Formats: sequence, C-alpha cells, structure tokens
Amino acid sequence: MRYFYSLSFLFLLLAQDAGAQYQGQVYERNDSAVVIANMHQKSMPWCGGVNNPQFATGDLNNDGKADLVIFERFSYQVKTFINTGTTGNPVYVYAPKYALNFPRINEYLKLEDYNRDGIPDLLHKGDGGYLPGVYAYRGYYNADNELCFNLYKALSYDNDLSAVPPVQVNVNNADIPAMVDIDGDGDLDIVSYSSLGNNLFFYKNYQAEMALPTDSIVIKLRDKCWGKVSQNTVHRSHILQFSCEADNSTLLPKPGADRHGNNAVCLLDADGDGDYDYLDGNASFPDLQYLMNGKAQNGGLDSMVYQDTLWQKNGVQAHMPNYPVAYWLDIDQDGNKDILVAPHSEASSENYKCILYYRNTGTMTNPVFTYQSDSFLIQDMIDAGTGAYPMLYDYDKDGKPDLFVGSDGYFQANGTLRSRLLYYKNNSSPGHISFTLQDNDFNYINNLNLMGAAPTVGDLDNDGKDDMVLGQSNGTLTFFTNTASNASLPPQWPVHTALRDHNNALINAGNNAAPFIYDLNRDGKKDLVIGNEYGTLIYYENVGTVPGQLMLQLKNSQLGNITVDAGHLQANAVPYIGKMDNTGIDYLVCGSNSGVLYRYDGFQSGNTAISYPMIDSAYSFIDTAYARYYGYSANAYQRSAPAIADIDGDGNYDMIIGNLLGGLTIYRQALNVPVNTSPLSGNSNKDVRLYPNPAKDILYCSWDKSFLQSGIQITIYDMAGQKMLQANIAAPASGTDLAVHELATGVYFCEFRSGSNRAVIPLSIYR
Repeated sequence: MRYFYSLSFLFLLLAQDAGAQYQGQVYERNDSAVVIANMHQKSMPWCGGVNNPQFATGDLNNDGKADLVIFERFSYQVKTFINTGTTGNPVYVYAPKYALNFPRINEYLKLEDYNRDGIPDLLHKGDGGYLPGVYAYRGYYNADNELCFNLYKALSYDNDLSAVPPVQVNVNNADIPAMVDIDGDGDLDIVSYSSLGNNLFFYKNYQAEMALPTDSIVIKLRDKCWGKVSQNTVHRSHILQFSCEADNSTLLPKPGADRHGNNAVCLLDADGDGDYDYLDGNASFPDLQYLMNGKAQNGGLDSMVYQDTLWQKNGVQAHMPNYPVAYWLDIDQDGNKDILVAPHSEASSENYKCILYYRNTGTMTNPVFTYQSDSFLIQDMIDAGTGAYPMLYDYDKDGKPDLFVGSDGYFQANGTLRSRLLYYKNNSSPGHISFTLQDNDFNYINNLNLMGAAPTVGDLDNDGKDDMVLGQSNGTLTFFTNTASNASLPPQWPVHTALRDHNNALINAGNNAAPFIYDLNRDGKKDLVIGNEYGTLIYYENVGTVPGQLMLQLKNSQLGNITVDAGHLQANAVPYIGKMDNTGIDYLVCGSNSGVLYRYDGFQSGNTAISYPMIDSAYSFIDTAYARYYGYSANAYQRSAPAIADIDGDGNYDMIIGNLLGGLTIYRQALNVPVNTSPLSGNSNKDVRLYPNPAKDILYCSWDKSFLQSGIQITIYDMAGQKMLQANIAAPASGTDLAVHELATGVYFCEFRSGSNRAVIPLSIYR
C-alpha cells in the first residue's frame, strides 16, 4: 500500500501546474567556471571575496601539501582552498566542500597540531558567544580523506586562588590569541591579553611535564605579565621591563625562572634567535607594533627589550585603517614563514587592499620580510569591495549575457566607499562558462563618486533602447539614458541624472536601493521595481506615452506585500524577475541579508495590487552564508543579490549571486523541473500555498476561495506514503498554520482536499 501511495504522489507531483510548484534543489555550485583578467586565469574567482580574513594552513585533503583556510568572523564563513601547486609555488584553488567539515566558528580560527599526530587540530572561541574561551577539537581524516574535527574540550584552569575554578582561558571578544610552543617542551601553550587588555597572560600546557598522552591538554595560568611588558591603549609604545609579581602572587605553582609566554596577536621569531617576538595589532591604531624578545640577555626569561612602534618604518609600513592583525605562516610553501596582515575590524576598514603580504626572502634563522603586495590573493578573486550586485546583460550584442558587477563601493582614504562597475565579457561555449575582464571601471562610474552601484538595464524612456539605472546606498538612483543610434548597437550611457518620478520628485527607496527593470503590469512598457534595506519592494509604473519620455509613477510601496527576512532591521531585498529554469515561467526571486533566496509567484497576470504568494523561503537551498547550515538567523549579515541567465547557451540556466564581502558565487541548473503538460482534473496547486518552504517549526498554509467546495483537509505524508500529520479546517477560512517541529529533516508531501478539489505540494523540513 505504501509503495502504491508513494507512486501516486510522484505522479501527482509530475502533473502539477508548474506555476506554483516547490522545486527542491534545482541549482548546484559551479566553481569550475573560468574567469580571466589581465591574461591571468583566476584560481578562486567564485570564493565570495574577503573583507576581514583570518588565515590558517593545514592539509585538508591528506595529500601531503598544506592547503589554505580563511575565516571571516563577521559573516561566520570558513573558506577552504586546496593547494594544487608545487613546493615554493602553491596554487590555492577554491574548494568549498571542505568548509562543511568545520564546526561553527566564533571569533578566531587556529589550525595547530596540538597532539603531534601530523593532522591539523582546530582551536577557536567555541559556542560561548561573548564569554571568554578556547575550545579544542581533534582533527582526523574521514573515509574520503577530508579533514574533519571532533570536539575535545573547552580549556580551563584551576590554579588561580583569586578565582573560583574552573576558569576558562580568557580571550576577549574580538581578540586573537597566540598558540605556539613557548617553552620548547613540545606541547602547545596559549598567550592572550587580560580582560583589561593591558597585560599578556601565559597559559602553560602541562601535558609534557605531567607525562600525559599527547592527546591531552592541561592548562595552568602561569604568568599574568608574560614578556615583562604592558600596553596602554592610548599610546603606541609599550612599557618594557614591566613587573606584576603582586598579580602573580595568587598563582599555584608560583611563577619562577621557568616562566614563559605568548602574544595576543602574532608571535613570531622575527630575528631568528629562537625566542618569540611579537607583532601587536590594536583596535586603537592603523599600524602594527613590533616588540623584540631579549630572552637570552635576561637569564632565560621572556622579556621584551626593544620596540618598533610603526613596524617596517624603514620599509613598507604595515598600515590598515582600523585594527590590523598579523599572521605568521608559510604562505608560499618554500619552508620559510612569511607575514600576512589583514584588518580585524569591520567598521571603516579596507575592503579590497586588505591583505598585505611580506614574503620571507631570507631564511627561518635569518628572516627578511620583504613587502610584495597590498591585495595578495585578491587578484585571484572577483572582489568588488563591499556588497556586490551582479547583472547579466548582453552588452556587446553577440547573443551571450555578459557579467557586470557593481557594489556598495571600495574603501577610500577618507573612510567612505566609492563605487564602480566591473565588466566581464562572456566567452563561454555550451557546457563551459568563461568570462574575461574588459573594464574594471566601466562607464567611468568611479568619477561620479557614488556610494552604491546596484545595476539594472532596460528601456525606461520608451525609445526602444536599453537604459541603465544604478541604485545607491542612500536609497536614491542614477539614470543613464542610452544615446546609441539604434538598439542593435552596444549601449552608450554618457549622460546621467538623478532618477525622478513623473512629478519631478527625487525617487528614494530607502537605504540600499536595488533596482530591477521589468514590464510588471504587462502593458508593453518596462517598469521599475526597487528593493531596499527594509526587505520590501517598491513599484514604479512606466506611464510615459511618447518615445524618449521618462515618466515613472509610484503605484505600490510594498509590492506583493513582500518582506524578506521579516523582523530584522537589515533585510536588504534584491529582486530578480524573469525566467530561471526550463519551465519557461517568470518568477520573482529576492535576495536577502540572511543570504537565502525567496521566490514568489502570482504576479504574472500583471496585477500589481495583490499579494504575491511565496513559494520558497530558501530557494534551491542556496544560502551564501551557510546561515541555515550553521543555524544562524538573518543576523549573519552576508546578503544575496541574484542574477540569472543561460550563460553558456547549453539550454540550462545559471545563477550568479553577490554578497556582502564584495564577492560572487556561481550556480548551474542541475535539475530539470517537471513541466505541466496534462494536469489531472481537480488538481489546482496554483490555488494553494505553503510557506516557508523549507520549514522548520511552523508551516503556514493558505488557499484561494475558488479552491473551497466545503471545509479543507490538510495531510502531510512522508516519502513512503505514511500519514504524519492531519488538520481539518472549517469553511470559510482562507488559511491556517501547522506545528511541524516534530517532523524530522526530510522531504514530505502536503495534500489539500476540499470536496473534489485536490492539490499536492512537496514540502521540505530542515533542522
């Protein structure tokens, strides 16, 4: 019976009207798409960009080569890159599947082999949120030779008489601790700043001293002023030969001649003498301070004896507008550790020239850190600064949609953002996507000093030629009229003006205006739909009557009653309207601040005054921030800005999504959606709706009056046809909500019955 029921449901699914059908996972990642710039093929174009990267290296695929891991703490993203190069000449290729093997990371990420088994282990702040902490995870390789992790424990100590044990190792929020073998006994120690941010605390690992298995970590707070140094946050200079014996008096055992320590930002052997110096990054300054350890001259005690308050003041100074942090690692894989510097603060921070690279052109015993680049790795990405907005449009009229990328802008020396447009020509062939950079300041947008450039193209002034509109971060828009002699030529957009309505009032959609041009009311003229930071869409009808006339009239300030990421102050609706799969049906897709895509139906009739039913609240399970995978809400602050077209002419659609970091991800249609050819009599999926879909705890159901013949019965079945939930709703109700929190993650079918009317919609539950 269950087998028969399941087959019946599958038949119903295939026979549904595709206009309102939940489709499941239609798109999959396509990171093989080629991008060329300056005759160089980018190795990580679709990694999504970086703004505040942290760096770690470790063998992710067990091939004996060190790979690269980047962590972005403001969007909670782990990005993984496989090293496909050779010794001294690494090539880091974006490989996002390895990131899914990491737990949810908070604040900082360290890959260190604490148990000395040759496999990288993981340390980070853990799930304590704003509480101090260090959580240790043991690394291992699974059956597919992918690096994975098991939680070992949160690290704590019990030897400070001034505190009630156990006490977690302290790492202040927004701090990054140092984790190295300070005392040379083989195990991993920890150094981080005190809660006041002035002294360095040394947390010694007693695994070696206690002859415990190498898989063990036993922490004691050993010194409250490691390095005999203290800092004042209002001065670049540090206090050297600083003593805190009174503070250390509560520690057991007592600190003595064997005390050692670590640093809060970056410990390194900068002079090759075998002890640890440090580079100190501070939220108060845009530069790094270097402190040299004079351990050999001070009876074996770690003691800072010299400081350079502007590191590399005699070379290329490491300067970031806000809170630079240094990382000591062998990034070029030549056996000598180099230095990378990146901003740790999101506010007023460099967002493109955000990776300084100082290559060690000497050796480990005689290091020479030589400046190489201020945008290391960025040249292998598509990165438009902050808040990327892609657009696919056939600019050169060769039949292939080219790629344009606007953004909130690139960081400027005065602390503001300035936008420009990137233009990539489409050189694809069927099955092989390829773009080549043509212009990194298309149409000289940089000269306009705009903050925000969300592009859309279409004929708004009714002359048969495509105009261009750019949405700004302040909610206004800029209009570029097409002065080309005819529509068959590439557009020319030399003239621009602030976009105004038919009453000559400045159009302002609210912050983060994201426009899209589309004939929404089906009158043959292109209209304007604008998304904004509130998660809503504003609709302006094209009411022009003569060619060359730009006349836009506000018709609906919340089109379709749509609100993405409802309940969040920052929602950032970014619309796309058009075809997106083999059904040939136009849908409305909205990007959001949370990184998921919302999909809507019901607008195809041209009625701009009704509510548009939501089909998906996470279309195709696409989530640019892995927010749902990690359990985050819209506060993940990642954004999604979709652009959709058949890029390579293979008959399947492709999707490019911009995000908050200024980068892009790319997807291809991997599933042919069933197209309705002979719907069953009495089935009417277009008259019933489910949302959100996928659902987690509450499922909302609604239906049109035309579906009702009496009351309505709603039944949810699993894939085997087993009834999991049923509700009976009396007429004339037009909707209800169902508690689905007890349903396990998986795919179900939701059946609606009212008299002879019946509809079945696939439903996904996630946890």
